[in-house]
Order: sequence, then C-alpha cells, then structure tokens
Amino acid sequence: MVVLSTTLQAETLFNTKFAVLVNQAAGYTVHRAGGYSLPHHIQAHIQAVFGLHGFPIPRKDDPKTPPPIVNITPAVLKQTYGVSGVTPKAAGNARAVAAFQGEYMADKDLADFFLKYVTNYTVGKDDVVSKYMGDKDEQKGNTEASLDIQYLMGIAPGIKTEFWLYASMDFCGDLENWTSAILANDNAPLVHSVSYGFQGPLMQLHCEDAKVEVIDDNLAKLAAKGISIIVSSGDSGSGWDFPNPCEDNEPASIEYTGTVISNHSSVGIFDCCTDCEDKVNKKHPKPKWKGIEGWTYTPAAGPPAPYTCTQILTMWGGAPTSTSTASSLDNCCEIAGKAGAEGQRYTFTPIAGGTTGTCELFSGVPSVPKTDPAKVSGFSNHYYPAEGRCVMYTNITGSAPHPTKKSGPAPVDKEKLWPSWPASSPWVTAVGGTRFVGMKIGAEEMATDQFGSGGGFSTMFNISDHAQWQADAVKAYLAAAPQLPPAGVFPAYGRATPDVSGLGEGYQVLQAGEVLMVGGTSASAPMFASLISLINDARLQAGKTQMGYLNPWIYKNTDAFTDVVLGNNGIGRGWDQYLKYGFNCTKGWDPVTGVGTPIFDKMMAAAMAN
Repeated sequence: MVVLSTTLQAETLFNTKFAVLVNQAAGYTVHRAGGYSLPHHIQAHIQAVFGLHGFPIPRKDDPKTPPPIVNITPAVLKQTYGVSGVTPKAAGNARAVAAFQGEYMADKDLADFFLKYVTNYTVGKDDVVSKYMGDKDEQKGNTEASLDIQYLMGIAPGIKTEFWLYASMDFCGDLENWTSAILANDNAPLVHSVSYGFQGPLMQLHCEDAKVEVIDDNLAKLAAKGISIIVSSGDSGSGWDFPNPCEDNEPASIEYTGTVISNHSSVGIFDCCTDCEDKVNKKHPKPKWKGIEGWTYTPAAGPPAPYTCTQILTMWGGAPTSTSTASSLDNCCEIAGKAGAEGQRYTFTPIAGGTTGTCELFSGVPSVPKTDPAKVSGFSNHYYPAEGRCVMYTNITGSAPHPTKKSGPAPVDKEKLWPSWPASSPWVTAVGGTRFVGMKIGAEEMATDQFGSGGGFSTMFNISDHAQWQADAVKAYLAAAPQLPPAGVFPAYGRATPDVSGLGEGYQVLQAGEVLMVGGTSASAPMFASLISLINDARLQAGKTQMGYLNPWIYKNTDAFTDVVLGNNGIGRGWDQYLKYGFNCTKGWDPVTGVGTPIFDKMMAAAMAN
C-alpha cells in the first residue's frame, strides 16, 4: 500500500523528524526520517515500512582499466555467441531496462548508437523506446542507463523496449515500487534487465530483513507470472570484507533478561550495538567487559527533540538560495534544520500584524550582516534525537518479544564474502562477466580481470529450500574446487551466483556525442536479457509461451553454454585490487562465471524443444 502525506503528517504519525541528508562526494540529496515508532496494535499488522529510511547504493570509483582492451559492439557480441535466425515479429513480446540511482537515458544517444553500431533496422522505430514507466526520464544520458538500453536493444533490434525508472535514491524502496508496478501491470514486458545491486550488508542501505522479504516475495510472484528478471552479479568479485557486525545483522524485536553489566544512555540502536562491539573486541582494557553475551536498546519515551537555532541581532547579507513561507520564527528554524547540516543560515521576516512570515535560507560564504530591526536571523544547530538506554548483559537467561525494544547478540568482528543482492535472490537469473583471453576477439573466454566478476553464496537464501535446481552443480563444484576460501567466511549451503555469464569489458557506449568504453556485469546482463527476448519471440511465433522463470531450464541445459575454466574473482573493482579470498573458475558451474557463456543456437534448440 502506498500512502501520500505531508511531512508534518508523517512526522506526527510515526513520531519522528525528517532531515535533509547530503552526500557531497556522490552528489545526491535525500530526505529521510530519524528513529520512528508505531502503535503496538498497528505494528502487529505491518510487515515493513518503506519511504522513511533507505539509502542508495554507495557510489564507487569506476574500475581501473588495464590497456589494451577489446572494443565490444553489438556486432562482436552477435558474432561471438552466434546470434541469428530470428526475425522479431511476435505480438505481445516486449522487454525493459530497470533504472535506479538517478540514472537517466537520452533518446538522441540511443539513436546515435544505432546509427554507428547497428545494421538492418528501421530508423524511428527500432531505435526508440516504446514506453517510459515510473518516474519521468530527464533525458540526461547517464552512463549506466545508456549502456543498458543501448545493448538490450542493439543486439536484437525490432522488439519493443521499455524504460522503467525509479529515482528516489532509496534502493530497496525503489525495488519494491518497481516489482509492485510490474505485478500490477497485465501488459508488463516479459524480460527485465537490472544492472544494479549491492555486495555488502544491506543494513548499510537501511534495507532490513522485512524489506528484503517483501521484495523477494514480489520477485517470486513475478517468476510465477512468467516474467524473466535478469540481474548483474556485481563487480566486486567475491565481495570480501571485514564488516562491522552492527551493520551486518538486524536486531530482533525482543528484550533480553540476565545479568546486567552496563546500563547507560545511547542515542540509537546502532550506537548501542557498536558500544557493545567495542567492548567485546577488547578495544577497552577493562577485564569486566569479558563475557558480554548481548545487548538490549530501549528508545526514548518522548518524541525527538525539536530543531534548535542560535539567533543573531542582524540579518544575513547576500542573496538567499530559497524563500518559503513559515508559520513562525520557530518554524523557520525548523526549515533551516531540515535543509542542511549544522550552521544552515536563515532570516525570518514576519508579516506585519501576525506571526507568519517569509523564511530565507543562505549558503556559501556569509556576507557582512546588516542591521534590520524588522527581521530575525540565525543558524541551525545539530538535531540530536532523545537518548534511550543501552543495557549489556552477561549470562543471558531469557528473552521475550517487545514492540519497541531491540536486542542483539554480542557482535564479533568476522570476515565475510558478500554476493550481490538482488542477484542472489533465487527468483532472478544472475549474470557474471568474462573477457577474451589475450584481448583477441574470438579467443577463448576467461573471467574478467578489469574488475572481479561478482559471485558467491547467499546467507539469505539456501539451496535446499529455494534453489534445488542448482544443488547438483554446486555440490560438484565444492567437491572439486581448488583453494576454496575458509568455510567460516561463506555458507556453502547458500543460493549460489552467478547462473550464467557473458563478455563484460570494453563495451562501446554513445553518450553526448562521445564514445565511452564501459565494463561491468552491468554490461553482460542486458546482453543476456536481449538473447532471452529473441528466444521469447521465436517461441511466441511458434504458439508457445515465453521462457519466464529461467533458472531450472538453465541448469537442465548446461550444454547450451560454453564452460569457462580460466580466472577467478579474488579481484575488487580494479585489475590491481586483489582480495584476500576469492573463488576459481573450474570445469562445470562455478561462482565466478556460472554454467558459462551463451551458445545461441543451442539455447534456441533447447528452448523450442521443451
């Protein structure tokens, strides 16, 4: 259910305060709430709340590219994988690119790409997007969206292609909106290409387990609906990390009982957990901290503290960056507090005869203040939430459900390998990356080394319950794989990715009249999605249904793919960024390149035969 409200209404209903968060390095701004609560009689009926918290995927530097590299175009991909034999004409066949993170495409870039790299297409028809869905596209032509749409369409022109954009910068919230929109659309495209994911603890994005469950349930429903979701497997190799355990694990809605060793004030759940983590991992020398088993956080009983401001007697000089109506001087202070970090400058001008007035905000270097007895100026102080209580226990004797308190075990630092999510969902098909050996077109393929082809084993989904179709392939890999990482850093029972792979380095992308060389599994994913859209067209022309949920079919037809046996994914986002642990390519399926790269005619034969 989607609920629209004013900020004030949402703050009242959820007992919270909203703030403007600015990431100057990444160049984006989001509006997010602080801690919130729901009445107990309502919370019992809520699975997850989207829209209050939630961050975008952290932006990373582009992978370092070692020279030389092969120029990959639609023609090279068609030649490499033998793509031919299908003339698209089936009614009802469509495909789509999903775009997040504020990534936009430009129609002109797409038309220029077709003109330069694609042959045998109808100008003004095959080189245009058939429909835009979701948020309004700004026609900026960002690199990721340009790559996705150009290669989904360029390899197999003639199939209607849509662009589904969700740009709120809340990754999990956007995934929920996107999957729900597909489910609600009876005419949704049959194949969707997704080049976004995160190799790390999802709690860093404020994507709690309940939110993951909602999204995964939607993906399962899409699989049942006959929709193919193709997702890039990540560009950070095995995803090796030494994470903060307080970011990794979501606390439970329970209260512990036991021997209390500390009961102190804390401003939030994360601070309580990290304080416990500091003591458990011996960052404090006192021996009394040994033996801590867990912690419970109790939020503050009252509402969050209001924004506070320091007032001056003169007005700010210079031109304001924004002007709005404020109901009072205190309201202008609140507007300033929500607009930016500590020190946001403002000037309030009351309307004669009343308390309302205008609220002007200022940025940059302050001009010399001027005296004006009719105006009041000031600057915002940090907003500090009310403090709760953090209780740490030794010898935990029991626990009980609690509507507002949160608890967790004593956090212990531990190495971990992270597959990319949502690629690790069992209801999507994950695509890894390869390159030509010797950078020679037509040569054998190996795992990418411009970046690490994302892959590994999920802790969220296990094979026995969610991915039995890959059980034999994964068992064979684990039995024969050389130099596996230590058992404690990855779960061998988890849903394993990727499922397939394809060329992922050196894609030629047109953007604002320039040719860019782009790499990543975000390139191999739309390539593979394009091949599935072609196979769908052939099946529909023959009176068959679309391919739909692909994974069981892939693992039953591994001879339709070329096995990749060279390389590994002990590499981060750069050819010289080696990770402590990674997985190796081997004969058969592996967590670097899956079952291998496409052999289009064999894929087509297998698809048409069953």
